[in-house]
Amino acid sequence: MSKCHNCKLKPKKRTSSQGWQKQRSALLTSQSRENVSPSFVTRVIAAAMAIHFIIMTLIWFAIFITSLCNNGVSTSSRGYCGHCPNDWICYRNNCYQFFNESKTWNQSQASCLSQNSTLLKIYSKEDQDFFKLVKSYHWMGLSQIQGNGSWQWEDGSTLSSNQSGCQMWFSVFRLTLVEMQNGSCAVYGSSFKAYTEVCSALNTYICMKKGVLGLH
Repeated sequence: MSKCHNCKLKPKKRTSSQGWQKQRSALLTSQSRENVSPSFVTRVIAAAMAIHFIIMTLIWFAIFITSLCNNGVSTSSRGYCGHCPNDWICYRNNCYQFFNESKTWNQSQASCLSQNSTLLKIYSKEDQDFFKLVKSYHWMGLSQIQGNGSWQWEDGSTLSSNQSGCQMWFSVFRLTLVEMQNGSCAVYGSSFKAYTEVCSALNTYICMKKGVLGLH
């Protein structure tokens, strides 16, 4: 076995690529920081403050409109109920009667008229809260005008003109008419929605009239 005399092992030179990459990364980071001018930072801060101001303005505006709408409804009209006939339900000074017999729209309207009432009219959030448990479909006093195709209530007001100024700000308060059939009459279902229906179809119905004030 041969021996190597006077052989000196030369240490391998370690590559410094890793160290150079770290130095290069630190250099680039330092340069990027230097390139960020104070004016750029100022613009970013100003933009953030502007966005915050706009958001806060919208929030306060919504609070103001809500307060204005709530003040427009008197406390007495919210909780007070006048006199209603026996078996009628009073809510917000309106008397309601649910009829389980199925009739056409015209027959239902005639039945309500015979009791000095009209078919259901609903167009406010408070009404929605009262009828949110309604599961089946009931005739309501909404029908389509022949000729122009618009929808109106029995009192002559149109569906689009029902909304007060406050209600127009919050479209969630607005009654939605869903076209289900080629009908000229409407039934109330649930979730503040009315559905078109053939007037000759048979449905249950709801009559309503104002409570008589001063009677108990």
